[in-house]
Amino acid sequence: MLSLFVDALSYSYLKEHFIGDMPNVQVAPMIQNVGYSSSLHWELYNNIYPDDHGYFVDWVKENESNKLICLISDMLAFTDYFGNLGVYLRKVLNRYIFRKNLFANIPFRFRKYFSCKSDYLFWDKKNYGRYKLFDSYVFAMQDEGKKSFDENLALLKQHVENGEKNIFGVFGEVDAIGHTLPRGSEYDAKVDSCMRKLFQVIDLYRTKQPDKSILIVSDHGMSTINNLVDVDLEKKFGRASKKTYIAYSDTAIMCVFCETLSLKEQMEDYLSQFEYGHVLSDEERKLYGISDKKFGDIIFNLKEGYGFADNWFGKSIRRNYNFHVGMHGFWPEWTSKDQLASVVLINGKEKLAERYNYRSACELINEVMKDE
Repeated sequence: MLSLFVDALSYSYLKEHFIGDMPNVQVAPMIQNVGYSSSLHWELYNNIYPDDHGYFVDWVKENESNKLICLISDMLAFTDYFGNLGVYLRKVLNRYIFRKNLFANIPFRFRKYFSCKSDYLFWDKKNYGRYKLFDSYVFAMQDEGKKSFDENLALLKQHVENGEKNIFGVFGEVDAIGHTLPRGSEYDAKVDSCMRKLFQVIDLYRTKQPDKSILIVSDHGMSTINNLVDVDLEKKFGRASKKTYIAYSDTAIMCVFCETLSLKEQMEDYLSQFEYGHVLSDEERKLYGISDKKFGDIIFNLKEGYGFADNWFGKSIRRNYNFHVGMHGFWPEWTSKDQLASVVLINGKEKLAERYNYRSACELINEVMKDE
């Protein structure tokens, strides 16, 4: 079979643009799990969750082992109190000195308490190659941008032309487009161009392997951030510190580490009042495999269309860098307009369910791919 993972292929986009006129095609929406791609890919294909592999968002509250990073952070901690000076210094260190995102946008005074643990399933073969699910497949992997879309598409086409029956392909271009543009005509035009090329190769595979099925899956959709928010924790609870609380904020997820139970309860009550976000309960954290307290005593997930103005993961020195561009990782809701992911089965023997969550989609993926 041909099994394709297309990162960030929205159900809303796919239904409108491509599926209607294709024969023998089934398509279903899938609600995403809490988190970002570095965790979601493992969950979707291998049923491996943050509690299993040790990280949720890219940065985990574990002491940094690199002594040089800790030393630099301690020396520059005073700059956190001088406007954007610390932000500029972190960008210089990341881009020009180390040429790696070693500091992200974490305030220097907190940097030594965090470690970057993320490791993408489809980054390279040392990750995906050790799972039996992929044993019988040849690969066309964009490897998180190490290959261009066109280069990877050419490799996929080569496998098809060579008569390979079981091919697994990974494409990240739609995700990359979505993070630079809002949903709309310009986004549609760029994604249309990619998907037309991809479906040409899919049609070629159908011609050469008419009895084989084709599975297309995405991990999430892509929505537009229309509102930046600030919950003003320091105004309500005082300046963050190691002795009180630390709030790591990513684009749509905030992980709060509290030193006392009473403070945790107060902050949960405070955050629960904001209708644009959701405080995860212990039951929900267990459901999504993020119960480990090193992911935060409190996890606060924004709803579709909202982003944190103060972003510790931030890749730009501009405070509102993620305003009016695409993003994912919002609180999972079936009512989300554009965040739902896609499950597509072409020429398949199985009948798709009306809709999927990650657990049921993982079962489907493994059942279909192992049958081949």
